Order: sequence, then structure tokens, then C-alpha cells
Amino acid sequence: MTIRITWPALVSTGLALAAASQVFGAESYQRPADEPPGASLSAPQVSGPSFHVEDPVHSDGLMHRYVIDSRFGVFDAYGIDALNTRLCEIAALTTLESTSDGKVVVESVVRGLREQAHSVVRVATHPVGTLLGIPAGIGHLLGGYRAEAQEVTTSIGHSLTPGSASQTKDSEGYTLQRVGTEATHAARDQAEHYVGLTAAERRWYAKLGVDPYTDNIVLRRAITRMARIDAAASFGMRFAPVGIPFAGEVEQALNTIDHEDPAVLRKRRRESLLRAGLTPAEVTRFEHTPLLTPTRQTVLVNAVTALDGVDGRAELLRHAMSLQSEDETEVFLQSTLLLLRFQAHHPVKKILAGVRIPAVELPDGRVVVFGAFDAVQWTAEVSDYELSLREALPPGAGREILVTGSVSPRARAALAARGWAVHPQA
Repeated sequence: MTIRITWPALVSTGLALAAASQVFGAESYQRPADEPPGASLSAPQVSGPSFHVEDPVHSDGLMHRYVIDSRFGVFDAYGIDALNTRLCEIAALTTLESTSDGKVVVESVVRGLREQAHSVVRVATHPVGTLLGIPAGIGHLLGGYRAEAQEVTTSIGHSLTPGSASQTKDSEGYTLQRVGTEATHAARDQAEHYVGLTAAERRWYAKLGVDPYTDNIVLRRAITRMARIDAAASFGMRFAPVGIPFAGEVEQALNTIDHEDPAVLRKRRRESLLRAGLTPAEVTRFEHTPLLTPTRQTVLVNAVTALDGVDGRAELLRHAMSLQSEDETEVFLQSTLLLLRFQAHHPVKKILAGVRIPAVELPDGRVVVFGAFDAVQWTAEVSDYELSLREALPPGAGREILVTGSVSPRARAALAARGWAVHPQA
């Protein structure tokens, strides 16, 4: 993907948008309207043999909130990228179900989760609208700069200490000490989720072309049972992800995880993190941050490696460790990959510290911010996010923002009035 930016055109566009902002008024905000799925999705994304996206689709001013009703359960997806990931997982379950033992396994998993009323998934027999665990969005990612002293992550201590039988060790004998009951549960859950995969399970995930560290509990349980039935993973299909932005980088990470010995991969990752500028203590924290699955860690390490020569690239890793939800983590990751695509065609001087969303300084002093947002609208919340973001950036610099999705005319005018050059559909 090539991003071409013509600066004279941007200046004239910015002036026009600034003039338009006078018409709208400084305090007029949009209220995101509910939409039918087809307003933001293609027909194959709206429905298929095994699923449909529920109507209406809500928005928080930056991202769409989709609910996918499938015969395997009902799943939420925050944004189009997350939706495409869920659709790939539903396709994988459909493929799995078509194998000789898969139908019994998948039906058993779905039935068991219905009986448990698991909080991650609302199966299709429940009323529409009762989905549990509605995501909080990405407010902390964009609007939390003025609350650094209250970071949740600072309440959890991480350290490497000599091992003992009562402590949690990684596979190389290091001991992870975490402070507090919540942190203890997080360490145990992470160990079970990320380290507990067998080689047979990894082969099934590779054949189906899905992330082995997905939070899709239906798919995880089905693959675990199928791996026990057929440890050889002999069926000859591969379901590669289709239509996911930046699938190349994610596919590269998945291939690495599929084919590398975990200990070798971990050793090389640690060396890369140290070269990028993290301290040994930060490397340990990075490896044991529950939201950073091995797939996400590999994508991030590959990203900072590609940014070799750019000052402050370790800041991306530090920002990643401060994220506090699945939604924020996925948006940050996709935004980082957008930065990589930009950097392939435009020189970048340094990564900016103190900004959770990827932001860079160019050689001429301009600042560029990268956001993997679906559809930006000018709500009161988005206005607050912009203010928090602007306060975290160096004063006096020219500011630009690249957005993967659309930006409403009202939002473009308001952002231009506040000094931003806006590049939608990046």
C-alpha cells in the first residue's frame, strides 16, 4: 500500500475545512445513529450460511459495535477488523464441523457453553440484546493521559527472583512474582491460555488459519477436543484469513509461531526487545502482560525490528504494556501496522513518548498520529479524546492524523479548526 500525500492540497483542504467549521459551530456535536449492517459492511460480511450480523449496528463515534449471531454462538466484535477476525473464526468452526468427528465435538462445545451461560459468548437461544461483557471501547487508549497516576498496571508489580516451589515459573526457570489476588489470577490464566497449547493443538490452529491465542472460547474448546481425538491433525484443509487488514504481518507472526520451537522463539524475542531499548525488567513485564498474547508480542517485535534506526521505537512496546482491554490492544496493534506502512514510504525521525496511540515526529518536525478507526464522528467524547491527545503532543508542531476508515464532514471541519490535517481511508 502506498500513501501519497500532496502538501499544497492538504493546506488548501485544511483552510476550507476550517472555514466550514464556522458554519457548524464550535460546540455542535454529532450523535452516532444506529445503522443497518449493510451501511458499513459488504454483503458477505453481513450474512452467510452460518451467521448474520444483527441489526442495528451501534457506534461510539470511532468504532462500530457488531454482534454476530451464528449457529455456534453470538459474538461481539468491536470494529470491522475484529468483525473480520470473528468471521474467519466462524468459517474455521464451519470447516471443523465438516470433518468426521467435528460435528459431534462442535455441538458438544456449544451445548456445554449454553449450559454454563459463559460471559464471553451468548448462544443463539438467548434473546437478542442480552450479550454480556459489552466492551468499554478505547477511552483509556485515547483519553487517559491526564490520569497517569491512576494507571491500573502500576498496581501490579513484576520482578524476576530466585525460584521456589510455591511460585510460578516460566519454562526457562524464571519466577514471576505478582502482587495482589487479581494479579495472581491473571498470571495463572495467562499461563493456562498461552503456555498450555499442545503441539497437536497448534497444528489444528495452523491448518484452520486462525490465531491459536484467540479469546473465542467455542473455537478454543473445539480445537482442544479435536486435537485429543486426532493428534496427527490429518485433514488436509487450510483456511487462510481473508479480508483482514494487515493480514500479511499477522500471517508472518502466525507462521513463526507455527514453525518455531517456543523456547527458541522466546529467546530470540527477548534479544530483540533488549536491542530495541527495553530494560531486562521491562522485557519481563512485556512477556507477562496478559493482553499481549504470543501472537501480538511477535507482531510488535517484528514491528520494532522493521523500525530499526528510528529513535524511541521502544516506546511502542511501552505503550502496548499500558493497554487495559482487548479492544484497545487490537486498535493499538492495527494502528502500529498502519505506521509501518507509512514508514515504508516516508522517513520517520522518532516515535513520540507519552502518547498511547502510535505517533511519530518526521524529519521536518511535523507530527503524524495513526488511528485504526472505523468511522470518526464528532461526538463530545471524541472531542475530549482530541484534547487529551493534543495535550500529550509536542507544542507548536504541525499535526496530521491518518485514519484507516472514514471521517465525517463535521469531524473533518472540527479537527481542521484545531490544527489537524486529516487523511481518511489511509
